[in-house]
Amino acid sequence: MKRPALTSPEHTPHPGTACEPNANAGDRVGLVPAVDFDTAYIQNFDFACRSLRLLGVAPHSLEDAAQDVFGIVSRKLDEFAGEASLRTWIFAIVQRVAANHRRTQRRKQRPLQPFVEEPATGNDASPEAHLEAARAAAKIEAFCEGLDEGHRAVFVLGLIEEVPAREIALLLGIPMFTVYSRIRSLRARLERFLEETPRHP
Repeated sequence: MKRPALTSPEHTPHPGTACEPNANAGDRVGLVPAVDFDTAYIQNFDFACRSLRLLGVAPHSLEDAAQDVFGIVSRKLDEFAGEASLRTWIFAIVQRVAANHRRTQRRKQRPLQPFVEEPATGNDASPEAHLEAARAAAKIEAFCEGLDEGHRAVFVLGLIEEVPAREIALLLGIPMFTVYSRIRSLRARLERFLEETPRHP
């Protein structure tokens, strides 16, 4: 996926470029006391888009939501103290931005579109691989839509991004054993959901 270039004074993504989350959960950021904005943007843009979508932001709003996220990051990056990973810190911003965009979507009453229109499976992927990836992504989105905000956050961070339970507990303000319990419960619920969902909807 191509990231928007950093051209504005505030380093926010350039409007009109594609914000397409993919299924790769790599590029994890370690515990760092300080980091420049360009590095934060490059390493976390895809993560922010994936998280925004799974937290309920519609595809047509992803570009604006991503700009909102990194606009806030550019203003507040000097407040990052390194108590958790930069990725977890950015996720807290993503949560707030996603909540604002969901409220806007409800007011407009515009229906959600499919999670991924053109899944990133590689340039040489067959049409069947693209279709299978799109179906898998749609199932994950459908599962997330049935979760409350707290469980969505644990699902995205714990099961999709594999963020350590300690950081999730710190971000959400819940005991670590609650994080572990929710992850186990969510994993079991996801398995049941996938088993009950028709293979070819």
